[in-house]
Amino acid sequence: MAVVEMELDVPDGVEIRGYERIDRGHAFEVDWRLPEEVTCDKCGRCQQVHVHLGEKMHVIRDLDIQGLPAFFVYQPPYHRCDWCCHRQWLIPPFKRKHVTCTLRFEEQVLRMMIGSTEEEVGRRLGISAEMVRQIINHRMKDEQRVAPDRVITDVGMDEISLKKRHKLYATILTDLTCPDQPRILAVAPGRDQTAARACLERLSSVQREQVRTHRTDMSSSYTAACAEHLPNSQQVIDRFHVAQKLGEIVDRVRKKKTRAYKKGLATQARKKFRSQMWAFRKRPQELTPDEHAQLAELFGQIPDLELPYYFRQAITNIFDHAASREEAAQQLEDLRAQMDPDDEDNQILLEFFATYDEHRSGILAYFDERKTSGPVEGLNNKARVITKRCYGIKDTRTLWARLCLDVNLASLAVSFTVNHIHDIANQIRTVFLGYYT
Repeated sequence: MAVVEMELDVPDGVEIRGYERIDRGHAFEVDWRLPEEVTCDKCGRCQQVHVHLGEKMHVIRDLDIQGLPAFFVYQPPYHRCDWCCHRQWLIPPFKRKHVTCTLRFEEQVLRMMIGSTEEEVGRRLGISAEMVRQIINHRMKDEQRVAPDRVITDVGMDEISLKKRHKLYATILTDLTCPDQPRILAVAPGRDQTAARACLERLSSVQREQVRTHRTDMSSSYTAACAEHLPNSQQVIDRFHVAQKLGEIVDRVRKKKTRAYKKGLATQARKKFRSQMWAFRKRPQELTPDEHAQLAELFGQIPDLELPYYFRQAITNIFDHAASREEAAQQLEDLRAQMDPDDEDNQILLEFFATYDEHRSGILAYFDERKTSGPVEGLNNKARVITKRCYGIKDTRTLWARLCLDVNLASLAVSFTVNHIHDIANQIRTVFLGYYT
């Protein structure tokens, strides 16, 4: 009869008293040190423990061993209060109350849920999807709390559409204190000022006073909520949103000038004209010699397109090269002074400066440290991928849980995998080291 020895990693304070192989699983009889005193849950009196044992054995799911499920088996102890006769179960240190799995098994479920679904994790572990959901809901309660001692200096706020062609939105508040590792702080239904307030109120008053910058779009709802709840914070409007507004204004002029011209073109000439428009959309430094020639030909055909093209490029150059907010403000004012306000086309282009005047402080704050909303937009893309993977999410609580798993806890899965590989490599090195000495 063969004898196999195994080293088992058991929780601290737990001792194995017996083992039995049952069908396709491992059963370990466990014991642990009981406390000497206990406080009654009902009357609140602290007294010496009087241990009694329950009649039924408890079977608790633990981590798999060699690909087979393992279970902890024990006879549950309880204490009977001397004052009120309340029976109080003594919970083992390796599990929570009212669950049938260990804490480290819950950690494994949490890691497996990152980038996966409840049904898939349940199938791989041999448990129900409902059990997976209960574990995740409990773990997310702790993860969704913002620690009061957490230092938050930069935040980002943006909305995401949960379903196309429906007025179903969610507002996401992100911690950008460490831009390389953004974390989700709160998710609220809607994209109005009420949703923004609900997200910001998740932070304590001290944390809100510590925030130095908040990165949002030009939404008046987010601007008003942040001004109300973040007294020491400076709004930073990312250049992406400024470029988006500038592109919309330039496109209005382009469509106005090309609509009548295209009607008089034949089919082949219209195809050539569309190819010339690709050069219009690029920066001058990105154009090839052929595209430079196409752009010159386009301006020869429609001279009125030259002004919006170089106006857009002038704004872009300011955002690329201005060294400070004072220099950027002066260059923008110089460009405004060169525009003729009586010209009809210039009136459309001057709408950019109306937006600039309305959000001057937030736009110029970009030039202080050139902080962007890139991490926020990246999280929005991740949220869209999550909704597609889940075939649609209508509940913001579900979206919040999925974002916490795939964003806040993503490093947990990666670090576990890397550390696990390092442990295996060290064990292999230790075993084979004796053969070569």
